Amino acid sequence: MAAVPFTRLHLQVATGLYKHGFIKGIQKGSIAGPDLFPTEVTPDNIATRRLWLNLKYKNSKPVLSKLSLVSKPNRRLVLTKQEIKALASGLKVRIIDPLQPGEVMFVKLPRSKELIELQEAADRYVGGEVLCRAR
Repeated sequence: MAAVPFTRLHLQVATGLYKHGFIKGIQKGSIAGPDLFPTEVTPDNIATRRLWLNLKYKNSKPVLSKLSLVSKPNRRLVLTKQEIKALASGLKVRIIDPLQPGEVMFVKLPRSKELIELQEAADRYVGGEVLCRAR
């Protein structure tokens, strides 16, 4: 199991990874480990709250081999609807290489702050900030 700080964005990324089969499960917890009983997140305990990710293995190798940022704090990559469509079609857009087989990329929509997969963004014909890619 691996722990990451509990934030809305981390929860959305972890949920996306779970949906695409990269991890086995997600549990809320603290620094000490996953919660045995549900604990409410409050302003007093938010610093100690963690998301515990149950990693998945196949033939003794991790299914999630690499998770890398595309947008970074000093370089945000916001793509238009047309650029999202081109990237999902297998073309290189700006500095972003096309997806490889078995890879997934997440896009954050500007207004709703919803995190969706690249192909879903292309199907909805929406633009947004390309956050990360996983393989």
